[in-house]
Amino acid sequence: MAATKLQANWTAVSFGSAPITRVSQVTFTQGGSLTSYAADGDRFPTVVVNTLSKPKATVTSGDAAALMAIAPGTTATLSATHKDAKGEVGGDILYVLANAVAENAETSGAHGQFGTATLSVMAYSSDGITNPLSFTRA
Repeated sequence: MAATKLQANWTAVSFGSAPITRVSQVTFTQGGSLTSYAADGDRFPTVVVNTLSKPKATVTSGDAAALMAIAPGTTATLSATHKDAKGEVGGDILYVLANAVAENAETSGAHGQFGTATLSVMAYSSDGITNPLSFTRA
């Protein structure tokens, strides 16, 4: 059967050599930032460009200890696979965020509920040109 082109659930999530399990959410953002230009009698922008992108990601997991163990400033590659909704071959999406720097981890848990932790990372380009965020169908 063909891939559904729909994703459900995450697997193979890791930050460097540290696997992250019990993952309930992963968010990747391209981090685009637009700048507009107007001059003279312009009442609206006449040029809009993406002058800088700051790719970011967050991972939320029930394994709070795994995420809290990643110290702010730690640099590694963050990778995660978003599974095809029906598990079909060629439907998974593998995300890789190279040069990911751990920004912060926070954890919380309400009385009588499962606790979670969220790790936020920001990435940089080694040469200022190559996008550190990539994805491929697997």
